[in-house]
Amino acid sequence: MKPFKELVIIGSDINDAGKFDQKKRDAHLNASEAMTCIRKQWYQKNGAEQTPQDWGYARRGTHGEKFLVESLIAANVPLEYTGRDQLSLQDEKRKISSTPDGVIKYDDVWVVPEFKTIDPRTNKGNLPKTAHVAQLEIAMELIDQQIDRPDGVEIKGVLIYMDASNYHDIAEFPVPRNKAILDQMAKRAAKILRTKDVANLDREGKRNGGKECQTMCSFKGVCGVNEEKVVDRTRANRGSNMDAGAIRYMELKDMEDGIKVEKAAIAEDIKNGLVQRNTNKVMVGNIEVSLAVAKGRASLDKKLVAAAGIDLSPFETIGAPSERLTVKRA
Repeated sequence: MKPFKELVIIGSDINDAGKFDQKKRDAHLNASEAMTCIRKQWYQKNGAEQTPQDWGYARRGTHGEKFLVESLIAANVPLEYTGRDQLSLQDEKRKISSTPDGVIKYDDVWVVPEFKTIDPRTNKGNLPKTAHVAQLEIAMELIDQQIDRPDGVEIKGVLIYMDASNYHDIAEFPVPRNKAILDQMAKRAAKILRTKDVANLDREGKRNGGKECQTMCSFKGVCGVNEEKVVDRTRANRGSNMDAGAIRYMELKDMEDGIKVEKAAIAEDIKNGLVQRNTNKVMVGNIEVSLAVAKGRASLDKKLVAAAGIDLSPFETIGAPSERLTVKRA
C-alpha cells in the first residue's frame, strides 16, 4: 500500500480535475492571480515547464471556504452563487475574469464576501493584503457589470480571514468599490496576453523580495530567478553614493506608480460623486472641485499626410539634444 500522504494527494488531484476551464482562464487575467508576478502569469498561460508545487495551502482554502459558506447558509444569511451555482464572470473587452465566492443579497445592499484562510502565525496587523483587496474589487465590478440588481441597491465588499487552526478566529475588513479597477487591470491583462517574449516582462517576484518565487511559483526554474545574471557592464560598489541613489530612485518610482493608481481611483470616485449630486462644481472645505469637458486636442496624422503626397520634411525642426536617464531593475 502506498503512503497515505501520496494517496491523499493523488485523490485530491482527481477531485480537482475539471473544476476550472483552463482555456478560459488562460484567455483572461484572473482576479485571484491579478497581483501575482506578471511572469508567473505569463508562464502559466503559455504552458511553460513547471517544477513541482505544493497545492496543500490552496486546498486548505477551498475547505475553509466550504465551512464558511455552509455556516452562513445555516444561519439564514441570503448567500447566493456558491457551490455548483458559483459564477464565473468575464469582461471580454478588458480580458479580465473573476469567480466570486458568492453574493449576500439584502434588500438595500448586496454584500460580496471574499473568504481566505490564514496561517495562525500570520501577523494580522498586515491584513488585509493588497492582492486580496484587488481580487475583491474586480469581483464587485464584474458583478455590477453582469448581474441585474434592483435600483438603489448598493454593492459592498468584505474580506474575511479565518485562522486555519481555529475556525472561529475570524477577522473581517470592509472593502469599498473601486470603479476604476477594471480599466487599471486592463493594461496589465493586455501586457500578459499580448507579450510574445517573456524577457520583456519584469521579474516582479524577485523584485518584491523573492518570497513569491521561492514559495508560490512553479516556474522559477524556467524563469531563472536563482541564476546570477552575468552582464558586461561596470558595477557600482555596495553602499556607494551611486548604489544608494539608484535604490532610492527606484523606491520613489514605485511610490509614484502607486500614487498614480490611487489618484486615478479617487478621481473616478470624485467624478461619480459630482454626477450623483447632479452638479459639476462643489466646495469641500476650502477645496473647489469641478468637472468640465475639455475639447479634444488637434493632431496631425502623418501617415495620411504622406499618403496624400505631401512632404512635410522641409518644415521639420530638430531641437537641442538632451540627456535621458534610464533607471530600471535588471
